[in-house]
Amino acid sequence: RRKFYISPKSYLDMIQLYIKLLAERRAELSDQRDRFLNGLAKMEEVTVVIASAKEDLAVLEPVLKEKSASTEVLLKQVAIDKEEASKVEVVVSKEAAEVEEFAAGVRIIQEDAQKDLDEALPALNAAVSALNSLTKGDITEVKSFAKPPPLVQTTMEAVCVLLGRKPDWDNSKKLLGESDFMEQLLNFDKDNIEPKRLKGLAKYMAMEDFNPEVVGRVSRAAKGLCMWCGAMDVYARVAKEVGPKKEKLAEANMQLDKAMSDLNEKKTNLKKVQDKVAALEAQLNAALEEKQSLSDQAALCQARLSRAGKLTSALGDEQVNWTEQSAVLDGQLQRLVGDVFLAAACVAYVGPFTGVYRQTIIAQWLERAVELQIPISDSFELKDVLSKPVEVRSWNIAGLPADEVSVANGVLVKNTMRWPLMIDPQMQANKWVKNMEEQNGLRLIKLSDGRYLQTLEACVRNGNPLLLEDLGEELDPALEPILMKQLFRQGGRLLLRLGEQDVDYDERFRFYMTTKLPNPHYLPDVCIKATIINFMITLDGLEDQLLGDVVRKERPDLQLSMDKLVVSMANDKKQLGELQEKVLKLLQEAEGMILDNEPLINTLQQSKVTSSMINKRVAEAEETNASIATAREGYRIVATRGSLLYFVIADLPQMDPMYQYSLEYFKKLFNYCIDSAEKSDDLDKRLSILMAFITDFMYKNVCRGLFERHKLIFSFLITTTIMRNYKTISFAEWNFLLRGGSNMSAGKTPDASFISQV
Repeated sequence: RRKFYISPKSYLDMIQLYIKLLAERRAELSDQRDRFLNGLAKMEEVTVVIASAKEDLAVLEPVLKEKSASTEVLLKQVAIDKEEASKVEVVVSKEAAEVEEFAAGVRIIQEDAQKDLDEALPALNAAVSALNSLTKGDITEVKSFAKPPPLVQTTMEAVCVLLGRKPDWDNSKKLLGESDFMEQLLNFDKDNIEPKRLKGLAKYMAMEDFNPEVVGRVSRAAKGLCMWCGAMDVYARVAKEVGPKKEKLAEANMQLDKAMSDLNEKKTNLKKVQDKVAALEAQLNAALEEKQSLSDQAALCQARLSRAGKLTSALGDEQVNWTEQSAVLDGQLQRLVGDVFLAAACVAYVGPFTGVYRQTIIAQWLERAVELQIPISDSFELKDVLSKPVEVRSWNIAGLPADEVSVANGVLVKNTMRWPLMIDPQMQANKWVKNMEEQNGLRLIKLSDGRYLQTLEACVRNGNPLLLEDLGEELDPALEPILMKQLFRQGGRLLLRLGEQDVDYDERFRFYMTTKLPNPHYLPDVCIKATIINFMITLDGLEDQLLGDVVRKERPDLQLSMDKLVVSMANDKKQLGELQEKVLKLLQEAEGMILDNEPLINTLQQSKVTSSMINKRVAEAEETNASIATAREGYRIVATRGSLLYFVIADLPQMDPMYQYSLEYFKKLFNYCIDSAEKSDDLDKRLSILMAFITDFMYKNVCRGLFERHKLIFSFLITTTIMRNYKTISFAEWNFLLRGGSNMSAGKTPDASFISQV
């Protein structure tokens, strides 16, 4: 009988674990279901888009054909009008060049005439300035002369000649007396001076002393008038030369104006043609834009249909699977309250017990939950609630036996809130933990080690997993802070007080404990600090291990293929799960129209290709695995015999505590038997030889260490165990032998001769 204690703290821990596991599983399952539903929604969206794209394409194709035809007509018309405009433009350009050339000649004539005029203009401007500077007093001064100085008189006579007056002093005085005298001079028509006047002026201009400087010495007013006369003489002479040029310029300007008029008319016609072409081009561009828009829409519809084909190809097979999976997850979510509660109870309470006793307890809990109408699965399996197949396969590869009890133990180790203390007389858990945590830097300690606390502190600080081996029935008080997880925060640091110092706690730290004691008696204080888990090997688990040993010896090629296949299938199924998660995640994170996301479609298609390859590989591997398993099953009767023998031997300590035989020692004997037994090519004969040899060899080797009085019991147990396995002895008969009938009373002693025969 196994002693195990529960306390109110155990119940409180179970409730706390239940709340934690329920939240985690609900979030996990909800997320998985939502991803499946999102994937299905995306597929439904794709279906709607495909139908819409087909309708749009059917509408767009005739419109696009019509637009293409009208655009072609418009293109031809634009080309014709452009050609016409080009011809007009050539003519206009040619004439414009000719007009420009003619205008250049006109400018040369104009510049030549202007050059001659510019020669007279300085004197004229000087004369005008001098006239403007004269005052009324200056005029009066000249007029007041009774007998003027000769130069003054000469000057006035020249003025009279230019103005058409008689050149004498009396007329000069009259002229000076006229009120508009200055206006006459300033407004004098210098461009139309009569030749007779110019001839009369020439006489005066020929005089040496008739110049402004000399005249100015006599009279300031006479100087200005002299300058005016000189300016008129110069201007008239220049104008005589410029006149023909002006006439020529005027004629040229007339011709230029006519040419410009004709040119402007042609330019106007050209602009009309160009405006017409521009309007047609604008119309053409609008038509081309509309055509391009329709083409883009058609191309988008075609692209969406193409991508839809890719997406349907990539995910079409998944639609049924996702629908089923989402329905399964819905059911799991509905039953999650009861399933997780039962799972939390298993983690809290069933760890120390054997597989049979666990099943009994769970069956009672399940029945009670149904009575209370708690939503719960009809056939509860701990591994289905708290683990994943990929995770279980990785445990099996690491050395965890594949039987139900061992897998359940792995689930307990993973999900317990306390650190696990594993009852492990056959070192199964020890081997599993070492293989599983090796890559994480596992450290090993024993309480007998002098420096185990330093190793413990280093692991806590650095986050290394730690395995405490060969534990007895008592725990070192120094481990209590670890076992109770007495963590606290200080200054943003997560700390654990270990001994007399505070140590930084790395959350990656894991602590495992194993004991080789088959039935340790742990007191209540240990039961509430650690989760005790019974890792004693089961009949089925040992049978699978021994089957591997037999096949490895008899058919090494078969076992090697099996070992490789297990790892390969585990990796492939893990990769399949990761690919499905990747696809669902990509669909969930996709924004906008999924069919417009070509990189996503390509990624999904590539994932589908990879998934198909892996599925094919997995299917082939499963077929190979089935054929290998069939071949291996032929050797199971040998493994079964070995497993039965071991459990008989393992029960011998109940007769005497000194009868201790380790599983490792038993396996060595078992493998020796396979190597030493008589060989035979006939499989049935070989199996018979192996079973007989193993039974005989094990019996003889174990009997060497038994008291004489126990040897008969040992042989009896071997015989009855084998017979019970073959159903030769029923459970009722065996139970009757051990306990007797309910109405039996003491009678006479059985026949001694019969007993001696036994």
